[in-house]
Amino acid sequence: MPYLFVGTGQAGSAIVDEVFGHKNISKIAHPIVFNSTIRDLQNLSNIESDRWYGVAEQHGLIRGGTAGFEERVTGGFGRNPVQANEVMRQHRDEVWDVLDEQLGEASVDEEEISQDADIPFAFVCVGLGGGTGCGISSHIADEIRQYTNGVTRVIAVCVLPNTQGPVGEDDMEATPSRQAWNARYGLDRIEDAADGVVLVDNQRLAYHNAAEGQFTEYNRFVADSIVDLVSGPILERIDRSEYDVDPPIIDLQDIITSLSLEGTGQADTTGYASLARSVMMTRSLPGYLLPFVGRQEITATDLWDRARLKQSLEDAEMEEMEKGIGLLRAPSRYIRDSDYRIDTSKFRSMLTMHCNEVNLGVTLTKRNLASFTALLTFPREEITRIQEIERLAEEYETESGAPTADTSPTGQVGQGPPGEGVPTGDQPAEARGDGNA
Repeated sequence: MPYLFVGTGQAGSAIVDEVFGHKNISKIAHPIVFNSTIRDLQNLSNIESDRWYGVAEQHGLIRGGTAGFEERVTGGFGRNPVQANEVMRQHRDEVWDVLDEQLGEASVDEEEISQDADIPFAFVCVGLGGGTGCGISSHIADEIRQYTNGVTRVIAVCVLPNTQGPVGEDDMEATPSRQAWNARYGLDRIEDAADGVVLVDNQRLAYHNAAEGQFTEYNRFVADSIVDLVSGPILERIDRSEYDVDPPIIDLQDIITSLSLEGTGQADTTGYASLARSVMMTRSLPGYLLPFVGRQEITATDLWDRARLKQSLEDAEMEEMEKGIGLLRAPSRYIRDSDYRIDTSKFRSMLTMHCNEVNLGVTLTKRNLASFTALLTFPREEITRIQEIERLAEEYETESGAPTADTSPTGQVGQGPPGEGVPTGDQPAEARGDGNA
């Protein structure tokens, strides 16, 4: 089983759920989700309950379907990642048992891929505005590494909160500075545990009138991008030799390399990437009704321009990009035929305008779609949104009038975010829900 997808908290679990909405993805990947509220777990559509794990202060990690699961996994951590961090620190040895349970059950379709049951790559998805994901994700990433003796490479998919205002009228504690403090807390820890970070920015939805209702669509955009990058030709059972084409390919190791800033002269080698993706139809409506009619002309320039405008990170400065990796997925005609071929050299030239290290791959699809998916990698200190988040986090510490907690991932923690007490199990569930995306 080559890939492991782990969702932590509400937003991270929702992204993993969308990934497993893709047909046949379970042939090459295995999901596990961790959350502290039963309500959020029950909202998942594509992940069976035996892949759920509740996080409870008094009970540790509880597998979905266990007797009394609903009664024991009800609390949540509010917007207090420090308390979630402390609970997971106390119970992190149980993550090993979870991996034993899940990966021992994972099976491989030998017709699809000739690997043993080791997990060379893991995606850990986390929302950075709430409490649960921020507090537990770094522990889980560390335990995955230890479980596989350092073999597994971990990619963190992190959802930045909208810091332009409260999430909603019923969640007035979600102030921009409060969410920013949580986001900085989560990023500082997952950076040390991951080989690279992919950023998804909820502020991209801030300009929509019904942003809350668009989270599902946005999660689907992220899931589609990830599935395209990791699946290659496997999911569609395409034999490239049948199409008399031999386009270049990329694999997960290439993606790991693109997310590392090693060799670029940066002091910190963990890269932060923005997802960019565009999709265009290769047939017009008449083409679906009549053969050989309605085939659309598609250019690399069109795909690149659309992908760049739809990238997942708000205010990304392209001139600060260090690396870029991209994948074109298209029907064979758009790869081999001179009349319709998409010129992949244009992708390379457009990316090399902004960075020196570029890697491109091409894969086939039987669908009447052409897509271009890219990861654009930046140093953390050059990302405007992270600078804004760090500034707001400092404001929160100043406004709270309380000292910052000792929040090291393995250290003892005696309080929550500045100015706040530790949530207890006596609080109403609404006050303790883990909310973001």
